[in-house]
Amino acid sequence: MHTTLLAHIDQHVSLSDQEKELVCTAMATKKVRRRQYLLQEGAVCQHDYFVLDGCLRQYEVGENEKENIVQFAFENWWMSDWFSMLSGTPSVYNIDALEDSTVLVIEKEALNQLFIAVPAMDIYFRNILLQAYAWLQRRTLYLQKPAEERYASLVKHYSWFEQRVSQQHIASFLGITRETLSRLKAQQIKSSRGDQ
Repeated sequence: MHTTLLAHIDQHVSLSDQEKELVCTAMATKKVRRRQYLLQEGAVCQHDYFVLDGCLRQYEVGENEKENIVQFAFENWWMSDWFSMLSGTPSVYNIDALEDSTVLVIEKEALNQLFIAVPAMDIYFRNILLQAYAWLQRRTLYLQKPAEERYASLVKHYSWFEQRVSQQHIASFLGITRETLSRLKAQQIKSSRGDQ
């Protein structure tokens, strides 16, 4: 199980065999059932999760119980609420599984100790977090765009989302209604066929 994570780390930094052993020792494997929570709103986040298989989502519940999805995490993606973890304040987010999933879990204090024991892991996480920050900057910008542009961007960069995630969840992620998403999909099909 840890070989998947080690392969991901190898894409960013090199670890010695001893350092790889320390990384593996710091991680625990957890099976998560569909709809099972890893974090619930109001709890202080204490863990970071690396997805081995399955799919997680991070979301908040807004007015009228509307779910606002911030991000998904698929295989080889990390997910956590870093604001809650760093500040020690209750999370405004929920993290749950959209599919039966297997994740590697690392506790906040174990992660801090790993950064000291294996300095390359500090560099690895910095790279991962910088990539996540850059992605969130782009997401913030793209949420200002018309719905048509948001959907077109999703199809261009993450067309495979639609094979794994329900239309309801994709609509929430795009910040649109399911009806709008259905209309946009129909328009895309018509334009790809050359219909007038």
